[in-house]
Amino acid sequence: MRGVIGIGLLLAALAGPALAQSTTPQGAAPQAGLGEADIRELLEAAKASAKAARESVDYARVTPDILTQILAKLDKIENKLDKIENAVKATAPRRAAR
Repeated sequence: MRGVIGIGLLLAALAGPALAQSTTPQGAAPQAGLGEADIRELLEAAKASAKAARESVDYARVTPDILTQILAKLDKIENKLDKIENAVKATAPRRAAR
C-alpha cells in the first residue's frame, strides 16, 4: 500500500517539471493539460491519502495488540476466580451423611 502511494507521489513530482519544460509552438493553441494549481491539488490529495493510509495501518496494528492485552487480562481474572472457587470448595464443610 505504501509502495503504491510512494510511486504515485514520485510520478506526480516528476510530472510537474516535465509539464513545465514542455513548450508550445508559437501561434499554436495551448494544450489542454494540468496547470500548476491542479498539480498542487493532486499532490495535496495524494498526501492526504497517504496520511489516511498510514493512520489506517497504524490502527490495524494497534487494535490486535489491545485485544490481545484484554484477553490476557481476562485469562488472569479467570485463573484467579478458579483459585477462589477451588479454595471455597476445599474449605466448605461437608454435609453429614444421614
